[in-house]
Amino acid sequence: FKQANLKANSAAEVMIKMDKLQGDMRNKNMELADMMRERDRAMADLQRLENSRADDLERLRRDLEDSEDRARELSRNRGSEAQDMLRKFNGEKDALQRQLDDRAAEAEQLRRELDRLRAEHELQHQTKDDEMAVLQAGMDHSIVAMANLKKQMGGGQSDLQRRLDSVLAEHALKLRRILDSILRSCADKTDEAVFNLNDPGNPGNMTATVEHVLATVEQAHDLGKMLSSSFARYLTNPDGDQTEVIAAAVGLSNGLEHLLANMKGVSRLANGEDVVERIIKASRQAALVGRQFFTKGQSGAMEQLKPSERHSIILDTNHELQLSLGTLTTLAESLVRRDVTKVSVTNTSEDISDLVEREMLSAARAIDEAVMRLQSLANQPRDSSLTDRQVQ
Repeated sequence: FKQANLKANSAAEVMIKMDKLQGDMRNKNMELADMMRERDRAMADLQRLENSRADDLERLRRDLEDSEDRARELSRNRGSEAQDMLRKFNGEKDALQRQLDDRAAEAEQLRRELDRLRAEHELQHQTKDDEMAVLQAGMDHSIVAMANLKKQMGGGQSDLQRRLDSVLAEHALKLRRILDSILRSCADKTDEAVFNLNDPGNPGNMTATVEHVLATVEQAHDLGKMLSSSFARYLTNPDGDQTEVIAAAVGLSNGLEHLLANMKGVSRLANGEDVVERIIKASRQAALVGRQFFTKGQSGAMEQLKPSERHSIILDTNHELQLSLGTLTTLAESLVRRDVTKVSVTNTSEDISDLVEREMLSAARAIDEAVMRLQSLANQPRDSSLTDRQVQ
């Protein structure tokens, strides 16, 4: 009986375990079914994603092909436009180059003609100076002869003495008038140089460099000192030789004229209109101070002063001139760093063809202006009533 109970209990335990295992089996089967449904759903989603991706790839491929076709077409069009622009630019450049060569040849011919006219003028001027020197020597010889005759005839010839004094006084007056005329001519020449400086249509000496301007300023320094010392010696002996004063005055007027033309020409290198205005103003001031030499040195102005004041007027004028020229030197030296080249590429992003075309047009305009100015100078009628000094 006990063994039967034990077997029955064992069988009951086995049944319980079998039921439990069957329950676990059912649970596992349900979980497996859920996992299979999830798998099927994931596979469906994956298939949809793959289909959508394939559609997107096909669409992107078509877009890429369209973009490549448009890019090739645009590249062909731009290449054709670039070739047309290049041919047009080369044609215009060749035409401008031919015009530049023609204008340069014309300018060179006019320059040679101007040099020839200047040489003729210098020859005539030298001839006039020689004639004046001969006349001056003849008059000096006559004065010396009359003075010797006076000594020989003694003090009893009072009438001859008065006549001799009258001739000497008349001769001295004529010499003063000659000097005054020359000084007035120098003042007029300086006024003309100032007028050209103020004239917007007159570009000045466009070929002037800073070094040349500094040399011209230094020359004006020396000429001013030379005129001051010549005037001082002349005022010490008004009846003495006037040739030094005349030569120094003519040299200073020529030097101021060249200086103003060079300063206006070199002002093209200035950086800004305010610097150009300072250069023009300083140049005009130097010319006006130099003009005071020619006005204050005339006999009419000197006679209104005391003898003790005459030397100081000349010295003060020379001092003012030296200060004005020193200002010009400072302004010219400030332009040295800019006088390196006529063409400089300051913007690396600028097209080189545009830069070349702009510089060639600027050069053509400068040559046109120079040719027109030379032609106007060559076509001016020569006034035969003017003296050589007034023409100069």
